[in-house]
Amino acid sequence: MSQFTLMTSALSPFSLKIQACLAYTGHTAKSLPGEGGKLENTLQAIKVEIAKRKKTIYKYPKMTELDEYPGVPYLIEPSGRVQYDSSAISRWLDTQNSPIQGRKLWPVNPELQFIAQLIDEAGDDFMIHLAHHLRWFHSAKSNDAGQRLYTEFSRFPLVSLLKKFPIGFSQRQVRRLPYLFSMPPQNTQQNVPRYLTAPIKAGWPETHTLLDQLWHDCIRSLDDIVRHQPYLLGDSFTISDASIYGMFGMLLDDPAAEQNMLKHTPALHKWLWKIKNNQHKDDMNESESNLRISDKLVNFLDIIMNTFVPLMKQNETAYSLYKSQGQTLFNEEAWRKDQALFEGILMGHPFKTVTKTFTVQVWRDLKENWQSLTVNQQASLMERINGLDEFTQDNKQDIKLSA
Repeated sequence: MSQFTLMTSALSPFSLKIQACLAYTGHTAKSLPGEGGKLENTLQAIKVEIAKRKKTIYKYPKMTELDEYPGVPYLIEPSGRVQYDSSAISRWLDTQNSPIQGRKLWPVNPELQFIAQLIDEAGDDFMIHLAHHLRWFHSAKSNDAGQRLYTEFSRFPLVSLLKKFPIGFSQRQVRRLPYLFSMPPQNTQQNVPRYLTAPIKAGWPETHTLLDQLWHDCIRSLDDIVRHQPYLLGDSFTISDASIYGMFGMLLDDPAAEQNMLKHTPALHKWLWKIKNNQHKDDMNESESNLRISDKLVNFLDIIMNTFVPLMKQNETAYSLYKSQGQTLFNEEAWRKDQALFEGILMGHPFKTVTKTFTVQVWRDLKENWQSLTVNQQASLMERINGLDEFTQDNKQDIKLSA
């Protein structure tokens, strides 16, 4: 059995996703800094930092110029090699000998694999906006995320002396809400301490109406699925479940968000706790015959096709236009400097955001995998799911560059 090390934080949805994948496939992992001592944590953090600076961190099957290193998580193999990107790690795990025979995270069937990828990427690159919106706006006053991170990071030397760490971290996360698509209406009244007050930027359309509606649409759709079948693709746990668990499972530790799910979507709430408690690893997965695209799943896929897909297309258009103008700064660094911004429309709602290179790579990978399907496979999926022709149409979108 392989013993991995995760340099991570329990606050990260991507860490929860990887941990769920490792548990299901039978691997064990030690999570640092939470489970480590100060010396071990320091040495492993230095190892990751050196690998980042030398650009030797591995991404399966390859890293591209559009990729960007995250803050966390990083998987350290027993050999010492460092990996990143939760989706890539899950694919790599499927190439390894699983301690539990027959456990695979990705379907072999090309159609199911594409749908699993679509859900996985939509979770990572769109539903993360819903999760952070719930944590740092609706649950900002009641969550203790800053204190929990401080407790974890106090296992590094000297961090315990930083008594204002919890407030500083929470303030940082709230300040980042516009980067994560969350912009309040201009007249919003926020009954929170000043450091938890979400920023309102002049000229930025409000997105809370859209995010609040999509939050309820998503959790109700997911609740409808797991009330009728064990997992999103049927009777077996897959990468799609790991991704959705990561995004919504992170909110089980945020009182307001958790109570919202418990009240409105009790089946989803119970399902998330099942995976959090690693009970999913006890379910059998002996073949793909029990995987399917159910009618309940199609309803959830409709949400993805109306949100994630058009956002990815608009982002790629913005990237192409900015690159043609010589722009070199993107992602959060550009957002902090008011660069590479663009305005678009999502489900009739205007928005403003920053161009992200790593989501360009995500979109291109999805298009490539769609094109790898046979004509009959594409036709079969298009009979069930609306909007899949977006993967073959011209990607030029009607957007406005604004910085």
